Amino acid sequence: MGEKHTEIIGGADGPTTVFFANREQKPTLTQRIRRSINKAKRHFVEKRIVPGAHSFEEVEKYLKSKYGFEEIDASDAGFIEEYEEMRTSFLFRYRPDLVEGCKTDIDISASDDKEEIYSRIKEKIEKERSIAASLPKDVFDIDFHKYVKNGKDVNESMHVLIERKYGYLAGGAQGSKAFLGKWNRIYKDIYRYYGVSEDDIRNRTGRYKDLVIAISR
Repeated sequence: MGEKHTEIIGGADGPTTVFFANREQKPTLTQRIRRSINKAKRHFVEKRIVPGAHSFEEVEKYLKSKYGFEEIDASDAGFIEEYEEMRTSFLFRYRPDLVEGCKTDIDISASDDKEEIYSRIKEKIEKERSIAASLPKDVFDIDFHKYVKNGKDVNESMHVLIERKYGYLAGGAQGSKAFLGKWNRIYKDIYRYYGVSEDDIRNRTGRYKDLVIAISR
């Protein structure tokens, strides 16, 4: 059996996924075909991208005027929870200098019990949240906004998350298959409106790559 290693995806900014990968295991035929299709999709999308960037403030107006999204108040309990999660995540991602010396790493191996793995990850997330909470907001903060649009059914909703300072745009939805299809079309349109500049295209910036991924979904 080939060497295994552990991957941890996510953390303070959302659910964490843990999986074990075999370094010597080759991709299956289905995986290779899917990768080829995705690569072809991205290539086609890139050929059609033209310059035309808008600011986050303009995107937020677009959300409200065209699709009827409403901004969640900053005092809402759900907003506060997501804000704190993103602030923690961005602190460790973009300003590691502010948390230098704060040890939050965890050791996990493929032989560990599942419950033990989850326990260690939870401990890591809680420790990071505690570190972020102890840091004054005048030292580090984010400019977080959340917009929500509900469907006709009580279980249908979609949301868009925007962080202006570090350039973050994402979203999600829940509901019927038809509602999720509608969300997918809206999300792509929002990202096209957000757009990219000539410099983004020329230098293949993170904003450009995010646009390609979003439209290729």
